[in-house]
Amino acid sequence: MLNLGAMERVFDAIIVGLGPAGAAAAVELARSGARVLALDGSRGRGKPCGGCLSARGLDAMTWMEPPAWLSAHPVRRLWIGYPGRPGASYLSQRPGAYLVERARLDRWLARRAEQAGAQVLCARARDIGREQGLWRVEGAGGPWRAKWLLAAGGAGGLTARRLGLDGGRWRFAALVQEMPMPARLRPVLSEAAFLELGGVTGGYGWAFGRGETLNLGIAWLMDRDQGCPGGLRRRFEAFAHRLGLNPSGTPRGAIIPCPHRRRLKVAQGRAAVLGDAAGLADPVLGEGIAQAMVSGRLAAQAVLAGDLSLYQHAVDETLLTDHHHARLLARLIYRMPQVFHGLARHRPGGIELGFNWLRGEIAPGDIWLCLLRGLSGRGPRLDSSRASYYSSPLVHRPNRRV
Repeated sequence: MLNLGAMERVFDAIIVGLGPAGAAAAVELARSGARVLALDGSRGRGKPCGGCLSARGLDAMTWMEPPAWLSAHPVRRLWIGYPGRPGASYLSQRPGAYLVERARLDRWLARRAEQAGAQVLCARARDIGREQGLWRVEGAGGPWRAKWLLAAGGAGGLTARRLGLDGGRWRFAALVQEMPMPARLRPVLSEAAFLELGGVTGGYGWAFGRGETLNLGIAWLMDRDQGCPGGLRRRFEAFAHRLGLNPSGTPRGAIIPCPHRRRLKVAQGRAAVLGDAAGLADPVLGEGIAQAMVSGRLAAQAVLAGDLSLYQHAVDETLLTDHHHARLLARLIYRMPQVFHGLARHRPGGIELGFNWLRGEIAPGDIWLCLLRGLSGRGPRLDSSRASYYSSPLVHRPNRRV
């Protein structure tokens, strides 16, 4: 814990929130010699999360030297179910994703930021403003000032709202609960994930096995201006019962924001929003860990170059372009779950396309041709030069100008 009396009050950059996006930005900036303050307002409070990290996302984290335990629970098999119908199963030769404990991941990320040289403070931002050309952030132990301000406090965070920048309004309402792994599900979910279509209208249910822990949840894709349905808890219980489970306790709720249009305003002047604060989760499954880390590093590199419009451009041309195609695919899947479940049963090889997607082997814009080829039994044509954003180089490390 920092000595508040001796702590600096003026920094090159203040990062509000120290999840995946904030930590990635803090590490990139601090390693380049910037004076960074990261406010970790959620320390000690676990975030409801399925903990699914795509293989392409893990590849994008190599610059942070991820620990071995991040890849300890790979997903090589995918089960796809539909209430009252036989399920489909597919085993891929290589993992498409990894299941991680979110609280452990966040602790590791906070340590990485500190090791890189960022000053990490367990405090929440209570207010922000401008003062003599600098950003001023109020909070316990503050105020603090900085030339640059990066908001990474998640969906609905104060800082993001006050900046007036966009956040994704294509939103999943989710309920998540973790419990001990039942013995009968252990062999089924070993290195595997189960997804159920059709049980939640406009969404899906999941069961992830992480060693001796079962992560159970449902996600409902809310309409743009519609609130969360009152029956979401009832649907969660029905999903659990279909798996032969009778969980005790109360599932925790979460909102997962995804881009609702092809262009979002994520930067203005010397301020930007990152990760969930910008609404950058994947519109198909709501995966947000990897996207958050990519956006955090992109924003930090733009700060180092002295121009956050570089971050805006990078988000437009990578994350948001890819997510445009993902959003179209999500609309098809969740409006026609029976069709996609039937295709998975009768053309299980087509599920490999999902693994190709998660591994970053196909560009999202090419998914339509790949889907047609996969369903016809011809297989996709993989072109590594057109792979998705996780496999593409980020902007080159600029000269430090903070």
